[in-house]
Amino acid sequence: MHKVIWDLFTLCPSAESAINTDTAKIAEKVYSLGLQNKRAKMIQRFSLEYLRGDWTNVTQLHGIGKYAADAYAIFCQGLWRDVQPDDVQLVKYWKWLWETDGQGNGFTPDNNNS
Repeated sequence: MHKVIWDLFTLCPSAESAINTDTAKIAEKVYSLGLQNKRAKMIQRFSLEYLRGDWTNVTQLHGIGKYAADAYAIFCQGLWRDVQPDDVQLVKYWKWLWETDGQGNGFTPDNNNS
């Protein structure tokens, strides 16, 4: 998985580049995950919807389910107190945040690390 994500980000370092990259090239990068053609199209559709900016909640974007929404809330928005993840690995991190009162939270509006 780690190689896949870095290879994909090398090919498509931005949402704009994901839209403009040949779908077959994206499919090559995600081949080892299976369903490569479906995933490649999903990446491009998600990128287009993201760039349009007419969404107010990450779950409105194509391909975003509970895991991605929980991860976005925890890692990007600092809203770890407002979610209850189901993913085993995400739950481990979430529990650690609760045990340490958010010490692993990183940048948030109320904790900007400045």
